[in-house]
Amino acid sequence: SYMALKLDVRIDLCRILYELVTTHTLELSLFAKCCVTLARMLRREEQLTADDIAFDWRQLYDLTHDTVVPKVWQDNPIQQRSKLKCIVELVCEANRFFPQSAAMEVLDELLPKIQFNSMDWQAIVIQLFTLFVPTARAPTGTSLVTSGAQSTDPQRWLPTIFSLWTFNLRMSVFDAYLMNLVTTLVLEQQGQLQLTNEQVRFVFASGLHFFNLPVSRSAFTLPRSVVVSITDTTGFFRMPANGMLPLKEERAHTFARFIVYTVHVPETLELFEQLVQMIEPFYHPSNNGSWSSMLARFLRYLAKELLQRSRAEAAEDCKVPQDARLTRKMRRRFVVPVRTLAMLLLFSKGEDAVSMSHSTLKHLAELEPDMIFRPLLDTLYTAVDSVTETHRMISAMRALAKLATTLSNFAHYPEGAQHVAPLLMLTLPGIDVNDPTKSYFALSFIYNLCHNGVVFDELVATGDMPTVRTASMEEDQDPEEPPELDMQQIEWTTRASTAQFEVWIDQYLRRVFALMDNLSSSLDSSAGQSTDIKLESMAAHATELVLIQSGARYHPMVARLITEFATSITSLSAVGGVSKVVSAFAGALPELALANLLPRCCEHITEEVANGVGQTPSLSRFTRSHADTTLIWYASMLAALTESQDGRPLLKYKEQLLHAIEQLVDTCQSRHVYSVGARLLYNTLAALTRTAPARGRSVAEDVWNSAEFRENHFRYWGRHPDVADPEFAIEWHVPNADEVAFAQELMRRIVEPRIGQLSAHINALAAAREPSSADSVTLHRLLVTLRFGIRGLGGMAPPPGAPIPDDALIDALIEGDDANGMPARRRLGLPVAGGYVFAAGSAGQIEVADIRRRAAEVAGKALEFVEQRSEGNVENSKAAILLTETAVCHHATERSTFASVRRTWDYGIDGFALDSSHSIMPRLYAERRAQLTHIARQLHNTRFVGAAESTNSLAAQLARLCLSAYSEVRSYAVSALDNVMAVAPQSKYALVPRFLDELGQSADSDPERMLGALRVLDTQPMRRACLRDWRFFPTMVLALCRAQHEDKPQVKKAIRNTAVVQVMHVTAPVEPAAPPAQVCEMVSTLSGSGVLLDAPVAASRAVCVERYDATVTAHAQLVDALLDILRDAGTTWRFAALAGYYLDQLTTVRTPPSPRLARTLAELLTSDLLLFRETSVLNLAQLLGVIKRRSKEACPDIAVAQRRRTLSCPEVIQPEADGPVADSKAYTDLCARALAGDADAISAPFVDNPAAGWLAWPTTAKAYIAPPAEAVEAYNRIDSASQAAYDAVRAELFADGKWDAIARLFAVEGAREAENEMFGTTRAQLFTQAFALFGSALLDRAWAAIEALAHDHERVSAQRAASELVGGLLRGSKHWSQAALDAMWARLVPLLDAAFARLRPDTLVFWQSALKYAFARRDPRRFVPVLRVLLYTRAFDPQAEAPFAEAAKLELLRIALGAWDWRV
Repeated sequence: SYMALKLDVRIDLCRILYELVTTHTLELSLFAKCCVTLARMLRREEQLTADDIAFDWRQLYDLTHDTVVPKVWQDNPIQQRSKLKCIVELVCEANRFFPQSAAMEVLDELLPKIQFNSMDWQAIVIQLFTLFVPTARAPTGTSLVTSGAQSTDPQRWLPTIFSLWTFNLRMSVFDAYLMNLVTTLVLEQQGQLQLTNEQVRFVFASGLHFFNLPVSRSAFTLPRSVVVSITDTTGFFRMPANGMLPLKEERAHTFARFIVYTVHVPETLELFEQLVQMIEPFYHPSNNGSWSSMLARFLRYLAKELLQRSRAEAAEDCKVPQDARLTRKMRRRFVVPVRTLAMLLLFSKGEDAVSMSHSTLKHLAELEPDMIFRPLLDTLYTAVDSVTETHRMISAMRALAKLATTLSNFAHYPEGAQHVAPLLMLTLPGIDVNDPTKSYFALSFIYNLCHNGVVFDELVATGDMPTVRTASMEEDQDPEEPPELDMQQIEWTTRASTAQFEVWIDQYLRRVFALMDNLSSSLDSSAGQSTDIKLESMAAHATELVLIQSGARYHPMVARLITEFATSITSLSAVGGVSKVVSAFAGALPELALANLLPRCCEHITEEVANGVGQTPSLSRFTRSHADTTLIWYASMLAALTESQDGRPLLKYKEQLLHAIEQLVDTCQSRHVYSVGARLLYNTLAALTRTAPARGRSVAEDVWNSAEFRENHFRYWGRHPDVADPEFAIEWHVPNADEVAFAQELMRRIVEPRIGQLSAHINALAAAREPSSADSVTLHRLLVTLRFGIRGLGGMAPPPGAPIPDDALIDALIEGDDANGMPARRRLGLPVAGGYVFAAGSAGQIEVADIRRRAAEVAGKALEFVEQRSEGNVENSKAAILLTETAVCHHATERSTFASVRRTWDYGIDGFALDSSHSIMPRLYAERRAQLTHIARQLHNTRFVGAAESTNSLAAQLARLCLSAYSEVRSYAVSALDNVMAVAPQSKYALVPRFLDELGQSADSDPERMLGALRVLDTQPMRRACLRDWRFFPTMVLALCRAQHEDKPQVKKAIRNTAVVQVMHVTAPVEPAAPPAQVCEMVSTLSGSGVLLDAPVAASRAVCVERYDATVTAHAQLVDALLDILRDAGTTWRFAALAGYYLDQLTTVRTPPSPRLARTLAELLTSDLLLFRETSVLNLAQLLGVIKRRSKEACPDIAVAQRRRTLSCPEVIQPEADGPVADSKAYTDLCARALAGDADAISAPFVDNPAAGWLAWPTTAKAYIAPPAEAVEAYNRIDSASQAAYDAVRAELFADGKWDAIARLFAVEGAREAENEMFGTTRAQLFTQAFALFGSALLDRAWAAIEALAHDHERVSAQRAASELVGGLLRGSKHWSQAALDAMWARLVPLLDAAFARLRPDTLVFWQSALKYAFARRDPRRFVPVLRVLLYTRAFDPQAEAPFAEAAKLELLRIALGAWDWRV
């Protein structure tokens, strides 16, 4: 595990991962793993500091920039987003390891990229600022450099950030990211950064803009005067959605954090109080709107950040200077306005706002409880006692549940202890079956009080009542000092209030009984997590804790009440709820519960069975005999009694339990009866063999029994020692010899005989011609009993099988499913200690393993029987499937148990603000944490079941049932097979072809079987196999693309869902490359051997190369097969689109393009099917981009490479001068001279980046030299591996009549909905790539078609197609020779003049889009002829009588000015 590495090893490993991520080409999944691992290692500040290691920011910046602004030829645009998330996470953690001097370097890199009239690109630049500017405090012992290019003082460059901020036109997106940068800087500098008053005011003004209050314009819109001056070219490039990086910060959180961490500055506190006065009316419950959610979150973040800062500054290792820390006076002054707003939100209309107010009050109460609880309790007492205002009572209940832990913390808020008992009495009416929401929060209040250590035991209040000094709200208005507490009065009142506990426990239990009796319940466990089930669970948990925390004097009363309740009714509708109460009783007071209920239950069971009850054969799940009611009731109570036990208390009742279990599972034939008996068997076995934390109280047992605690237990409320404190002591239940002997007796008397009985019964049924209904019931009874018995044996022995090496099985990870979410995840290759009764190799383990093996064999036999003879008996089929799943997968625990315990832990994280490394927590939660960790270890061990032939055989049998004609059987079989493949991954590889075959078309194709196959293929183990292994991936893809023979909607939906996952995660082959030499050296050093790793690396690379070669072959074959599908005239449009999506993801610059693919895509440009044409346009544009990129890389002497240079800015702006300083006016003059016809200005290098020079000039710029005069094609050299594909496309595009067909078909794309015609960026991109690659020769072939479309002014679609062709031509001619450009302009200028002369309202938008597309990020001097048309040929005439024609001239000119801004 990387969590426990030594410092030097951690440093070396971080450097290795950083080099791999930033300098090496990794497959996407491996890249993500490296990024996530490195980010986690860097996250722990206590284990790695900036003093230990430093990173070069440039490497990570280049990687981020290339990912966030991808080129057309870059692979997998869908997966770029997930890759970007990993990179951003890494940059956020690596930022503190960048050298302080990197700030100036980042500014030098990014400031020249700023141009605020191009909002889409600038959002990315601002986000890169936020990510890469180092904000961490300088390492220990270093002094700040306050001047020069290597300055490390943030005060030097902070004014630049604020200056930049003023350019953003009050756009909330820029405000958010720049505020995030400033806030992070304030936070990281730990009080050493000094902001001016003007800067603080500016931040507050920007923060107020976030709330989108209806007193000004919206934060999400701009005035038209601004809108018309900016451009948006997002759609022209393959950029992330909305041009945003996936940063996690929220605007309200950033603003709140800035306020809290600068509140020690008097100016900030005054501004905050003014801000509260401004926004206070919008917190009123009657003033609800779009701003409400943001304001509520802002309030919660204020309180949360204040709490975090106060705790951090109170820590012993706090490095913040004393003069920059919060004083108590400042804090109390800050709390007053926040409290005022939170109290207004308490009864808001929005549920989220109410929840935020509760969180806010809780955070504030953790700091200044007297300022919160005094006014709050007055409000809550009134609200809880209200009958007519239900919403106020529910909100009050929720607030009490949220603040229960703080209210009852005696050391933190002594006054709260005296309110606990009165509030408990007041909340009793909230437990109401007619209002589940109110009941849930009332029970949550009780639940949280118990976890916080509240003890329900009466204390004696000696002496007379002290003089009561009342406190009003006026006392806390002075924030100077907290009020003085009269501890004598508080303690006396608290003691006196405990006298109410006896009455309260009595009334509480009665209300819980009424709740459980009236809630809808069912014996059917498939009811799911309905509201009633959740309420039942909360009531049971709260009741158990109340009984655990109650004094011994109340135990007889509790036993009497619960016993009377459990034995006074026998309603099957209440059996579930009452069983949970009984289980809670048994878990809290086991000896008392067993003594009062177990003998009665056993007596009633014996009596009922003796009278013949439950012996009528029945397999029904939903109907039951009324005569079975009493037997089911007491059997369920008995099962509940054993559910939460450890084995020791059960030993006293051994014979009674044995007799009851045998009666229920041997004699009874009613499904509901023997099912409860089987559950009783499992509960008993699990209790006897389970190793788990013993259920304890809020304090250790010796403390609980001490006289000091019994007399003053309220002083211990809310006091939670560190887990390492001996006082914390958690006891574990470890099975003793008597428990193990009892479990073995159950195993030998009940479980083991069932194996032989089941085998014999199956043989008898197989021999019978037609099994009777009684035979079916017997089969089901044996299956169910054996399943629960095998489950109960899980804790007796570790799973069978030897550990599987990591390199042989990628799924053997303790992480398992990501949904498990263990706080401390580790990747281990061996089983761990799991607390099993018998050690591996012992006699007991051998016996248990033999029983499980025989059970698995008979399970396979049962599967075979139900498949061949009894598949129509759905219940028996399901029982056989569940038995098989249990025999293979369930060892001591299961996923559902882990999920249940996990939910409890998650509840504690929310209620007590715990985290995975928190060492101070309630003892009751620590027990859950220990249980959670123990279960996770046992789940991990199930990953080592081993590769057994029997497991593969069972998986094959389950696979056949996954194709059953019965939906219920399929569902159970798929779930079981999913679990089997998770614990025994080797079993899935033999099954993949079987399920893929089911998707093919054949004479016996069945939609039900296809549904089953698709469900299996969509499971996580199968999905991994089909995506990662190219032995299966091509077959999977082709099976999905050819499964068009079935028209059933369910099948189509399943195919679509499965294919979407495939398309989003597919990756093309990546050629393996040896790691850089420095990485090998670091690995050699890290290994400690001192031996170079050339030989191991070479051996590994040979294996990888072999796999890569096989993958490349499979890739080529898959592409050919997908092309066959596209070329097949019988392929429907849905599946043609699916094939096209796969081709889009499989077309990669890393592999040579297929000539057949190129030819097919070019042919499909003129297909009669619209979808085929769209697929062709998308994929052909990418393929041409790949050819261009590969040619540039493979041919150094290619002409296009000679036409781009990296020049200094003086060379760009004034090439004829001797090194002038970069000057924007000089560049503007250059454009003016070019427009006037100056040859030198026209031939000066082109700078296409519009940001260069807008705010600052870079030292060097990427420039393009003037086109050569000679007619040399830009791509005069083609990559040899791509030549065939190039020739195939060229032959098709240069064929006679091709462009006439393209013009005809592309001009009717949207003819059916003329009003919805839009400029097609995708089509324009295709034309751009085509004209760029094939040059002016292609224009000669296409010109007639372009001219015909442009002159067709009657059809809107013709004008749209012409604009797309012209836009692509203008953009694609970037690298043409001057001769080719002159010829193009000679044709194009008259055409544009004629087209612009006859514009209509419905065609103007097309030509606007075409010009916008062509001009985007291009030097205006490239389009001087177009500018002359707009300015001179089509000059604006204000006196003209055709207003639309003149307005159209201005609109076209506006596009040019918007694209080029200051450069023209």
